Amino acid sequence: MELSDLSVMGPICGADLSSEEYAGLESAMIQRRLQENLGGKMLFWGKISGTNQDYLIVYSLDTFPEFPTKKFFFCTTGDYNLKALPENSDEYKEKAREIKTLFLGDPSFFGYNGEDAEAEEDPDAPPVEKFREINRLTQVVTDIEHDCCIVPRGAVALDATKKVKFTGNSYSGLSYQTSLELRAYMHMRYPESLQCVSLLKRPGIIKSDDFLDCIDKDQPSEMWSVSHDNAAANVYVRNLYWEGFGFYARLQTEDYGCVYFGNGLANHDIAFMI
Repeated sequence: MELSDLSVMGPICGADLSSEEYAGLESAMIQRRLQENLGGKMLFWGKISGTNQDYLIVYSLDTFPEFPTKKFFFCTTGDYNLKALPENSDEYKEKAREIKTLFLGDPSFFGYNGEDAEAEEDPDAPPVEKFREINRLTQVVTDIEHDCCIVPRGAVALDATKKVKFTGNSYSGLSYQTSLELRAYMHMRYPESLQCVSLLKRPGIIKSDDFLDCIDKDQPSEMWSVSHDNAAANVYVRNLYWEGFGFYARLQTEDYGCVYFGNGLANHDIAFMI
């Protein structure tokens, strides 16, 4: 979401950026766009808290491919210099998901490797890449993005070439009653259900807006919480598995967005809370 829209998420996230973080990140985003000649928007994704420093995550959105893609960048609250998140191997993905401790806020920390991290390195041996906290950060961002990033039904559509695009001004927003239903929100990721995948592969023009996975199929469905503000002008959607994720939409308008403010740990006890 746009940095300027963060204030609307206060009621649901209970967190915000400090004036220093806002200014530092805004400058870093402009610099990164110029350095990489990024044509699409660069938007704020979230903040993952650490015991020493916090991570700030942003992304650039590329709408040119058949399905919109995101490239993620990060910086710490001690150094507002955005760097791209690295790709993870399958081994690193599994290793990252096994860690249940808080982040430190040090991208180069490699203490997760146990005894291997303390072993003396042979100066004559070829360098060996070690699993570091930055690899863990990549996986946490990837998992939250997969599980939580949503859009209102109707906010994206397929054109005649089967390219997914944002509908923009032609999207009129959610009504009050519709916004209360989980079926009004879709995962903004390449579909995984067989029904949606087959729909995308079907020849000809698809008029249905059901080509994305709907969150009402997520299990348990109680992981999603929907509420309105006191003025009934905004709808808020929270994910209780990834506590700290919030989505908002201004009713009857095209304005919506999502953000994450949390410690990067999944709530594995959600089954006992329902």
